[in-house]
Amino acid sequence: MAVLFLMLCGTAVIILGYFSYYFTRGHFVHGTEAIIDTDLSYVSQWQDPIRIASALDRPDRVYLLLSPDGKKIVGSLDELPETVSLLAEGTLTFSIPVASEANSPDTEKDYAAKIYTYPNKNRLLIGVDITPVTSDYKLMQWLSFLSIGFMVLVIITSYLISRFVATNTNRIALTAKQIIETGDLSQRIELTSRWDDLSHMAGVINDLLDRIQLLMRGIRQVSDNIAHDLRTPLTRLHHNLEDLRSQDHIAQNQQAYETVDKLVNETDQMQRTFNALLRISRIESGKQHSAFEPLELGELLQDVIELYEPLLEEKSITLKKDFETLVLQGDRNLLFQAFSNLMDNAVKFTPTGGRIDLGLHKQGTETVFVIEDNGPGVPATDLEKIFERFYRAESSRHTPGSGLGLSLVGAVTDLHKGHISAENGEKGLRLTIRFS
Repeated sequence: MAVLFLMLCGTAVIILGYFSYYFTRGHFVHGTEAIIDTDLSYVSQWQDPIRIASALDRPDRVYLLLSPDGKKIVGSLDELPETVSLLAEGTLTFSIPVASEANSPDTEKDYAAKIYTYPNKNRLLIGVDITPVTSDYKLMQWLSFLSIGFMVLVIITSYLISRFVATNTNRIALTAKQIIETGDLSQRIELTSRWDDLSHMAGVINDLLDRIQLLMRGIRQVSDNIAHDLRTPLTRLHHNLEDLRSQDHIAQNQQAYETVDKLVNETDQMQRTFNALLRISRIESGKQHSAFEPLELGELLQDVIELYEPLLEEKSITLKKDFETLVLQGDRNLLFQAFSNLMDNAVKFTPTGGRIDLGLHKQGTETVFVIEDNGPGVPATDLEKIFERFYRAESSRHTPGSGLGLSLVGAVTDLHKGHISAENGEKGLRLTIRFS
């Protein structure tokens, strides 16, 4: 946009400069030629030197009548000027020194002249004093050049300002887009100056992001504190319920045993939920890099597959895998947990006799892992929400789970500088993780 603006304004300046220069010059040339042509039309009808001299003997005129052999017949000039320049076709300009008063430097007068040839081959030069007009013409030229230069300066300044605005606007938009795509609220708009409105706006947006990040951290901290504070009483409750279930009078009462057993399972689920929350919190705190080491992802994924082979066989699910030998710097335990969660989801939602596809490939500088099932998929409006804590699609409300599995996967992926995305493929849900 800035370049287009520069081109349009530059074209306008060139056109304006062209017309300004040539209009001024044209007015000067045509006006001068008109005066000379008037004199020529007046004296060209005479050949008598006396009448010619009488008509042209004026302070603002010079003239010279020459014979065919170049000798002076009559005139205010003794000879033709030696140094002349062309003003226009058939019109000459020259300067004649003029004696000044004592102690003053000699000056020159500028003349424009034409030469007329009579039928008898005599030639008549008629010159008009254009000194005042030349001065005005030069002044107009300088004013034109000055105006063009000023406009060029304005255009360059406008171009630089537009580039500055466009660059800063794009920087704000790019940062906002990255935050939307990655969900990383720690990113901020780079401030390169403090004096302009865009930098002020960027500062306000950064303050807003600080506030949002603080609120989000507070929300997560509340859930983490709740999980941490309730884990101990839940553990005691779980042990007490197990003790109660093992007592003889409960074991002998079928209805009572089933009720207590159901409570034990519920507390198990609550403990798993709280443990998952605490695990996500530790991952997001960024203190997990100490366990990073080079890992061959294909081997790690094979371990995950072996863990789920009994479930795959139980549901007669066909597993197709296509792995390349790729090494990633990461935490083995966390990646194993993340891939296990993805496999668990795929097995859970793939119908009996279905199929799961796993892929691990190198795309440019990225390591890409893809898992796709042929389950019911996820509504398009919910695809961006499945990585949120406790979110569960309507179709999965009646299946076991806490809604934290994919949240943990997202946290592990972020810790490893990756990005996870979800889409509905041709068969079912396709999840893609890209490690840079």
